[in-house]
Amino acid sequence: MPEHSVSREPLTGRVRLRRRGPVFMAYAGFVSRMMAMVVDLLIIFGIWLTLNVSSRFISQTSGISAIMGLLGDYFTWVTPVQKFLVTATFDVIVLLSLGFIYFTVLYSFGGATLGKHLLGLRVVRADGKPISVGQAALRVLAYALSSLPLYVGFLNVLVDDQRRAWHDLLMRTSVVHSWQARPDESFLREIIDRFR
Repeated sequence: MPEHSVSREPLTGRVRLRRRGPVFMAYAGFVSRMMAMVVDLLIIFGIWLTLNVSSRFISQTSGISAIMGLLGDYFTWVTPVQKFLVTATFDVIVLLSLGFIYFTVLYSFGGATLGKHLLGLRVVRADGKPISVGQAALRVLAYALSSLPLYVGFLNVLVDDQRRAWHDLLMRTSVVHSWQARPDESFLREIIDRFR
């Protein structure tokens, strides 16, 4: 198998040289992925906290809380525990929605969340290409699969040869270092060529 393929563009006549062979990627380990996730969760929590404080401020200053107080007097059968459960459920739904939007949008456009970008990581398909919007959304939903049995799916990164969690295996993605691995790639290319 040749190391390079040559093709000529029909309109311009330019020659394109394409490298052939396997794609070598430096897979991200458990600690770097965990640190990136902690940064991302802190960012999501900060956004949620800002929205929560803002909405409470608006409701207090606009008179909405007075209207809600009057409605609360009408619904005397609602206990404080029920009010707390409704509020907590709403907060969890908002927090999960924020996380879904945050991860999906940032994985779709650039392949990295702010935490992953800070640590030099990105999410790619198995062939090294960027993931699509649909693949990003399904990957985020698959986080639930990795976290359900006591986060065992995330611990799979410690035993998998490509350091993939269950959601990576399901979506055929990998988390890799975003820096260029040129020296390693050329070194590995030479070794592979010697055995041909």
